[in-house]
Amino acid sequence: MATLTDFVIALLTSVLELVVTFADVALSDPLSTVSFLFGNVFILLAVGAFAYVVLGAIGAELGIIGVGSSSGRPPRRE
Repeated sequence: MATLTDFVIALLTSVLELVVTFADVALSDPLSTVSFLFGNVFILLAVGAFAYVVLGAIGAELGIIGVGSSSGRPPRRE
């Protein structure tokens, strides 16, 4: 039976192997390097936009960020 320590060691070993494999592929020729870098940029932009939206929603839900006006209060009805 695998223990938590064995799992963590296997996970770290797999991550290191993955980094080495990606480095081999990315550095094989210049077009692969450019493609790899643009792919990383697109992923980072998508994750960043999603994190921005999620943090904004959490802030609005907790009342930290006002929604709809600069004062954070709903508009008055007349």
